[in-house]
Amino acid sequence: MTAVATSSLDGAVDRAGWAALFGRSRSLALGLVVGLAGGIGLTPGFAAAGDALQVTSAWVPASDEIGIDLPLLMTIRNDAAEADAILRVRCPFANFSEKHTVDRGEGAPAMREVKSIPVPQNKTIELKRDGYHVMLLQTRQKLVDGETFTCAVVFQKAGTKETEVQVSRMP
Repeated sequence: MTAVATSSLDGAVDRAGWAALFGRSRSLALGLVVGLAGGIGLTPGFAAAGDALQVTSAWVPASDEIGIDLPLLMTIRNDAAEADAILRVRCPFANFSEKHTVDRGEGAPAMREVKSIPVPQNKTIELKRDGYHVMLLQTRQKLVDGETFTCAVVFQKAGTKETEVQVSRMP
């Protein structure tokens, strides 16, 4: 559960505001007040997962067309003690995204949508066109070589990682 707390000017948390905000949901309000009074602590595994997971070398191919689908490729290093997974990706230049893998069964390779992309513990994975990757669907603008964007990659345990994405003709 993620809680966002606001505080008054002196830095104290307005506990009455939390209770009023949640109204009838007293158990949730009580849990937040108790948690805020004692300090919200993250379990070591959760905190470590966020710090130990790094997204690098994110890029998308340049394109002169609008409304097309493009792969988002990147490298992910997970130094955490437990596995993680990519749940979703949001980029400002695409309407949607899907997580894909490439099946190599009978016949030609085929893309297949997956619920999440696994990121094993203590491993580095590369999202690439012929394996796991993210497809950015219905681009909203032309993507010019050399531009950069910030996309949000949401992980199951590490949370959201804001990632700089390079537009490139070549990786």
